[in-house]
Amino acid sequence: MQFVLVAITLSSVGLINANIVGAYNTLNSEITSLEAGDDLVGGWTYTVESAPAGYENGFLVITKRDDEYLVQVQVGTGTFLGENVMVKGKEISFNVMIEGGKVALTLTAKGSAITGKATSPEGSYTINGVKSISAE
Repeated sequence: MQFVLVAITLSSVGLINANIVGAYNTLNSEITSLEAGDDLVGGWTYTVESAPAGYENGFLVITKRDDEYLVQVQVGTGTFLGENVMVKGKEISFNVMIEGGKVALTLTAKGSAITGKATSPEGSYTINGVKSISAE
């Protein structure tokens, strides 16, 4: 059911392709459920201010299995799994490898908004997003 909801939402914003579906399906197989009341958990449509072409917007999926958070970033034609995921309250930090370079992200969720910063070898960028898929 969660996969169908994500697939429908992604297709409506033009981000779905075979790679995204495959990566989400892999991630989805490890998820027991979305947790209602956890501000971080859900699907987030985001924009990145002054990002290089092709990286200005994307979709972020944050899930929780037991006490472990899992992150998937979908941007352009790529899908990237978060590594070294750390959560403290409503703040999540993680790394993704994009085009051979590490991008470190720190995001804070407040209700249906998420904001933060991405730092890559090319510089630092502000991220703003809204929750588009929720457990509630």
